[in-house]
Amino acid sequence: MSIFKKSVEVLKIISFLVLVLFSIAQMKGQALADYVIVKDIVIKGNRRTQEKVMLIELDFKKGDTLSVQNLGKQIERNKKRLLSIGLFNFVNFNIKDWNYETGELYFEITVVENWYIYPSIILEFADRSFNVWWKDENFALDRVNYGLRLDHFNLTGQKDRLKLKFQRGFQYKYEAEYEIPNIYNGWGLGANILFSENREIGYKTTNNRINFIKLEDERVLLNRLRAGFSFSKRNTAHLNQVVRFEVNRFEIDTSVSQRLNPSYLLNGRQKMTYGLLSYSMVYDKRLYPVYPEGGYFIFFDVKKFGWNSKSDYNNLTVEVEGQNYFKLAEKLYLGNRAKVRFNLNRDPLAYINNNSIGHGGNNLRGYELYVMDGSDYLIASTALRYQFWQKVVDFGRFMPVKAFKLMPIASNIRFVYNTGYAYEPTYKQTNALNNTWLNGYGVALDFLLLNNYLFAIEYNFNQIGDRGLYLQSSFNF
Repeated sequence: MSIFKKSVEVLKIISFLVLVLFSIAQMKGQALADYVIVKDIVIKGNRRTQEKVMLIELDFKKGDTLSVQNLGKQIERNKKRLLSIGLFNFVNFNIKDWNYETGELYFEITVVENWYIYPSIILEFADRSFNVWWKDENFALDRVNYGLRLDHFNLTGQKDRLKLKFQRGFQYKYEAEYEIPNIYNGWGLGANILFSENREIGYKTTNNRINFIKLEDERVLLNRLRAGFSFSKRNTAHLNQVVRFEVNRFEIDTSVSQRLNPSYLLNGRQKMTYGLLSYSMVYDKRLYPVYPEGGYFIFFDVKKFGWNSKSDYNNLTVEVEGQNYFKLAEKLYLGNRAKVRFNLNRDPLAYINNNSIGHGGNNLRGYELYVMDGSDYLIASTALRYQFWQKVVDFGRFMPVKAFKLMPIASNIRFVYNTGYAYEPTYKQTNALNNTWLNGYGVALDFLLLNNYLFAIEYNFNQIGDRGLYLQSSFNF
């Protein structure tokens, strides 16, 4: 073979190798353009909150590979998730030192912390809601509780909550509660104790309204003691599980057990003591959970009351809830919710344990003034929401508390339809709204303050012809 032919062969081999190397470089460059590697996550502005509290909320961690195409959406999703835990007024994500050759970058997260300590004077309504106190009790001042309360929502910087309450008035209540959600590797603990006395009680339900009584000598008609502790496990940013142990003790006056309602604690009993073991699981994939803009939520809870058939209260209940949310257009959102609870023990329940719709946050729009007792219930709702205004209000020098100088406020208009059914197998008389499908409708004006406090003015209707203005509020802690 001539030198010329050998040179041609060598050139062919070199050209082939160059093409291969060029193709590899192109593929590597394309890969670097499509993905980035999180080299580090740096957090600033958290004077009290520990970094681990924030990092567990993120859906990525140091060393993860993220899609460049979805990077903007992922940043916005995690920003809203941090805002929704109630510890911060503002959260900003910045990308730093993006190396386009290696594809590495680090995130700098800057936060402005919320106000965590809320010492307050208790001045609250003894009724189930402001609406009941307003419309049924005509603003009766003797149905108001007063006292002192302290809430700390970030005591040691671990999103741990301390609550202390000293209350007099309509109901005497002394309560202490502490929860720390992340002691080690996602494990948390909680403990609570409560003692309360009532000189006026709701002893019976008639026409789906609670009947109250207070004796002339103002003796204590009901006292309650509750003590318990819990273990929790935060498996991921979205999954949380809790196991809870409690002991409950109720004691009523003989005038209640013998005359007013022998079924109050069942069978004319004056005292009731039972243990409670419960397991709950929450899987929360909602985008901005405090006021969801997308995603879904699943809740499962099972409770065992009493240890055996000889216990004062022996029951097993299962509760399941599901929610999903969709963004239909810019600032237009659709949400759906369904919740069901049923008792596996079909024995008659004591009046005090026979709570369904209208109790414990299980409300139907349009039926704010009613309660539907029962062993089982189902509620479902659909809401269409439009956010028409959003702004950060700067109070400047007029606000002495730094955490409140800048206040994010959002206003929404909301249209709601809900339906529900409470199954009452035992106490059927005089409560026509039990064992029937109920439908309610409404329109609301919502105000979300500091990413935590939701206040709503609603005008609601129901199928039995009621309509009226109602006020609702909730706190995201």
